[in-house]
Amino acid sequence: NFSRKKHVEPDENIDEVHTLITAFTGAAAVNVDGVTIHSAFGIGIQSNSLNDHLSCDKLNSYRCKLYSLKLLFVDEVSLIQANLWGHMHSRLTQIMGIHSNTAIFGNIGIIAIGDFYQCSPVASSSIYSSLL
Repeated sequence: NFSRKKHVEPDENIDEVHTLITAFTGAAAVNVDGVTIHSAFGIGIQSNSLNDHLSCDKLNSYRCKLYSLKLLFVDEVSLIQANLWGHMHSRLTQIMGIHSNTAIFGNIGIIAIGDFYQCSPVASSSIYSSLL
């Protein structure tokens, strides 16, 4: 399930995505009835590469799915490398059509869920490593 809606108003389109639940790993995504961060935003898994130049068709596909997105849940935050947060920001601003210098994460609310005392990112640094 790509999204969840608690309540649908009579004039709302049930296919609109208002919230998106993501996780770093596939297993965690399944557990929270979500999708992986990589698949949600078209981010490559090799070194979390971001192809900034999506084809027009691909970009329009993301825009059609996510145009009404207001809130992004991100599970397993302790596993997410610092650069992946940057890629998520870049992709969301691209999808929302907002310049990346004027809005963080495309003006989408982010709820990060997880325990930083659990696992750290594999072979990379976490978002808080520079604070230690």
